[in-house]
Order: sequence, then C-alpha cells, then structure tokens
Amino acid sequence: MIARILLLSLSLSGCALIADKKDPGWEYAPQMYVSDSYEPYSQVREHTVNADGKNMRAPVEGSIPRSSTGYDNTRMELMYNYPIHKDSIADAARILKNPLEKNEKNLAAGKYFYTSYCAPCHGEAGAGDGLVGQKYGGVANYKASNVVNVSSGHIYHVISKGKGRMWGQASQIRPVERWQIVHYVNQLRGYQGE
Repeated sequence: MIARILLLSLSLSGCALIADKKDPGWEYAPQMYVSDSYEPYSQVREHTVNADGKNMRAPVEGSIPRSSTGYDNTRMELMYNYPIHKDSIADAARILKNPLEKNEKNLAAGKYFYTSYCAPCHGEAGAGDGLVGQKYGGVANYKASNVVNVSSGHIYHVISKGKGRMWGQASQIRPVERWQIVHYVNQLRGYQGE
C-alpha cells in the first residue's frame, strides 16, 4: 500500500517539477525527429563542421550553375533558360533558333541521342512506328504534313516540355543534346529551314 501511495505522489509531483510550463518534457527517440545527418534544408541546431554553423555550404567561387552555359551569348542562354510556358509552342517556334552549327559531329551526336531516347517511340526513320509507339499510339510521324514544316524551336520545345501524350524529356536530355537531336530530326524529315 505504501508503494502505491509513493508511486502516485511521485507521478503527480512529476508534472510540477517542470519549471517552464511551455516545455513539453523529454522526447521519445529524439533522433527520429531531429536527424543527426547534415540535411541541407532542415537545420535544428548549429553544426561545428562548417565555419558559419550551417548545414549547406556556399558554392565554390567561380562555380557555374547547372542551368547556365557560362557564356554571355543570348542564343546560348535561350537554349538553357528560355522562359516559355509549356503550352506556348507558337512562341517557342517563333523565338527559339538552334544555336549549334549543323555539321557531321552534331548530326552524329543527334543520331546517337535520337536512337537512345526517341527511336523507341518514333522509330528509326521517324515514322512513329517504334516498338513503344506501336503500343502507345498517337506518336508523331516526322513525314506527316502537319510536322514536316514546323520550326526547330517547335521541336526543341516539344522535346523539352512535351506535347499531347509525349512527356517532357528535359530532365533526361541536356539542352545541347536536345539541339543535336533537333538537327537529326530535321534531317529525317527533310526540313531545310534555319
């Protein structure tokens, strides 16, 4: 009986022992709530590894952001950072011009990337008859009358942002590679513009 009274009095007085009424007390398994690793976007306490106490470090001086070419050339910057909405294909067709020279090197690279990324749907000759295209349906045929005369900017925009059933490929294919694919697609469809 005495043990019960002692246990009851300790449990009731335990709440009164907390000096700060806003302090919730101890956490159960605090490592589940606050990670000990250096999480870049969630910092609870100062870390002594970095001089400023932050988890994230500033980029090394002279670093070039991934989204930049490092050049001041407006056409090259448009290649990477064009502010065109995914539904504004007409604007892309009018504004974007291929900044890469049409030569054997770019055509060969374009063919390589086309074979890797585009041929499964569009087929080797661009007829929309790739193995995936046969199952998926609605894949563009580059020889079709509605595709033959679209601009290079239009094709680049569709590769980047997608159109219809085609998803955007910007996260898989770098901008330079997209423009190389555009050169190769233009050759497949016999496009002589630009």
